Amino acid sequence: MLDKKVEKKILSITTVEQEQFNNNGININDVKLDNNEEFKKNPILRMPFWNFFDFGRISITKSNRFSYIPAHKHKFIEMNYCFSGRSIQYIDDHIIELHPGELLIMDREIQQRINYAREQDILINILIRDDYEICNLLKGINRNSVLIKFLKNATQHYFNHHNFIVFDTNKNIVCKQIIENMISTGFNNQGKNEAILEVLLKSFILCCSDELITKKQINFTEQKNNTFEIVQFINENYQSISLKNTAKAFGYSTNYLGNLLTKETGHSFKEILLMRRLNIACNLLQTTDYSVEEISSLVGYENHSSLYRLFKQQLDIKPQEYRNRIRYPVHLNNENDFLPNPYFK
Repeated sequence: MLDKKVEKKILSITTVEQEQFNNNGININDVKLDNNEEFKKNPILRMPFWNFFDFGRISITKSNRFSYIPAHKHKFIEMNYCFSGRSIQYIDDHIIELHPGELLIMDREIQQRINYAREQDILINILIRDDYEICNLLKGINRNSVLIKFLKNATQHYFNHHNFIVFDTNKNIVCKQIIENMISTGFNNQGKNEAILEVLLKSFILCCSDELITKKQINFTEQKNNTFEIVQFINENYQSISLKNTAKAFGYSTNYLGNLLTKETGHSFKEILLMRRLNIACNLLQTTDYSVEEISSLVGYENHSSLYRLFKQQLDIKPQEYRNRIRYPVHLNNENDFLPNPYFK
């Protein structure tokens, strides 16, 4: 069961929901999607990070009611949990009807659109930001369930990502309670319980057996190399790692390792390392009062200007400006719209 205070918040009608109700179900886009030029090239847009992850790598949100949600894809892994009513969705043109206790998980290339949601149709979203968080959740898990294979596959750049799974958590009261505990812990908490959310989500991954699956579309190849472990090694040793000592640790030549990473992940060793350092720097800017110079040293840069270049190249923003924007969002109007988080735009 949900915490009663959280349930009351979830059932309450938001500003966007009221506006959609007043406008006879016309969809009000409360998330800034990509620009018009990109829309002209591809009308099926990808849901951005926006400010979903301003307070952590796992986010709990509610889908807006009294309208539909147009076709889109995601830049992150999304789970939809039907709390009450129903949710009729078109997932890569498969009709999926979720009922209370059912959970849908989608990879990034899945095209999703959702039918009109009534007042009683409560759909909760559990969002996982990036591959690093997935690796972190899977660390130490030796099981090989369909869900674990799905998550590992989601981190592989060149693998198929048109995958989804529907679970019925009503078949396992422990799994259902873990999901509802996540909602009670993470909904509108502004990152205060991020560590608890990670433990709960990892517990769900361990608890969720293949017997709970009611529908799936999966097409991925068993991993035949240790790319996953190599990326984890880079993530754990980002402060002082090099291509040479990584290759030595896994018994490869530097040329072979570099080519392997590029082929399997779509990114070079340098790109993976830079993204890891950027991820850590962003978290430190948000959650600590360390100076930019201190953070630069903590992520492995001897020359502090390297961190400034990294932020300029990847986010087109200075580290201090990122800190100001992430900590003190700027109100754009009277409807509590916020300046989007520039993270990995």
